[in-house]
Amino acid sequence: MVTLVLAVGFAVVGVAGAASAHHNTITGTVTCKTGGGWAVTWRVTNSERITETITASSRPAVVPVGTQLTARQTRTFTETVTTKPTSALELVLSGRWANGNRATNKGSIPVADFTDDCVVTTVAPPTVPVVDDCGPGNAHFGTVPSGPWTSTTNSDGSLTVTANPGHQFTNGQTSVTYPAPVDSNQPCPTPPVEPPPVQPPVVTPPVVQTPPVVQTPEVLPAQAQVVRAQARKIDKCGTRSDLFKVAKRSGVVYTSRGKVLEQGVWLKARHRSVTVRAEAADAGYALRGKQVWRMTFSTRPCAKAPEVAPDTGS
Repeated sequence: MVTLVLAVGFAVVGVAGAASAHHNTITGTVTCKTGGGWAVTWRVTNSERITETITASSRPAVVPVGTQLTARQTRTFTETVTTKPTSALELVLSGRWANGNRATNKGSIPVADFTDDCVVTTVAPPTVPVVDDCGPGNAHFGTVPSGPWTSTTNSDGSLTVTANPGHQFTNGQTSVTYPAPVDSNQPCPTPPVEPPPVQPPVVTPPVVQTPPVVQTPEVLPAQAQVVRAQARKIDKCGTRSDLFKVAKRSGVVYTSRGKVLEQGVWLKARHRSVTVRAEAADAGYALRGKQVWRMTFSTRPCAKAPEVAPDTGS
């Protein structure tokens, strides 16, 4: 912040002679105001050792009529300028002293002293997505879009976005707070529990004997065990909750993109399209039913937070 000290001239209007000695000295300084605009400070000094009362003011909101300055007193008055002036900013005051003398004086600030560095750019607050995965109590804000601001997640789950210096939001504030998202408490789907496959009985053929030759019973190879493989998916909004799982089965090997998959647990879908293949672990098992699953996951976005920020009372 740069303080500009102004060279201010003044004029005295009053009666000639001794009365002309009565006057106010009016000077001013201007600085950039936090959040944008200019902060102006006026200094008014009473020249006399008797009390003065202001009887007229060109800026009554800054120096009200009726304001008093005691003997040799200097008082300061402040105001905020939000629009750059097109001509010199002036403060004209008329005063009456206790001895009856009157005078009118003026101070001014050149336009050049209102530097453009104090101008503020107005931007719309960002729209922050809300992520609400399945399961209770896990709703939270997603990634805050980049822009001339910083963001902080508060302990209560709310989000505060603060504009960078030289910027403000459309409501004139330098920060907005988004309330904590409300969780939908949508439960995650529970896969149905399937009964284990029924194993067919192993039938041993009877031993045939032809008299008078006794034959040794023929031992046939064991029959292959029949197994049904299974795979399923979960596809919610966004990609964070895209999951798939293969059923835990003895004698089955599941693969995807050439890698063996862990059975019985939900796995993260790292691609929009996932192909799962099932194969028998060895010759003692035979697969029945579906053996290839091609799963496609959508990328539809999740619900967004309201674009209208709440009034913080600033």
